[in-house]
Amino acid sequence: MPVNEITASKAEYALALTALGLKVSSFIPERVVPPVIIIGPGSPYLSPTLLDGAEYVMNLELMVVGPTAVNVKATELLDQAIETILNGNPGYAKIQSVGTPYALQTNNAEYLTANITVELRITL
Repeated sequence: MPVNEITASKAEYALALTALGLKVSSFIPERVVPPVIIIGPGSPYLSPTLLDGAEYVMNLELMVVGPTAVNVKATELLDQAIETILNGNPGYAKIQSVGTPYALQTNNAEYLTANITVELRITL
């Protein structure tokens, strides 16, 4: 099955984050199994950079979902994951911002989570 450039770009970025020792999903999974980095669409998802429309900026939201732990440990582990991403982010991906941590409710539990906004340049 042929892969399109959008999907391939997200998969390549997921591999780069995996190489940092992080568990990464290049799509929003049916069931979240923390700790994990989930790569989801940002807004706007795609916007053209050139007049001919061949180059695009793809905005992504990384949901950095921490493990189950007491609050002080969960905060420390979330901060460590964020720092790993900021220090090891590949050059072709530009970090725009790191959002305020919040409690993600899923799987009948709460997980400390922060969103990182990332910009990738792709050619279609």
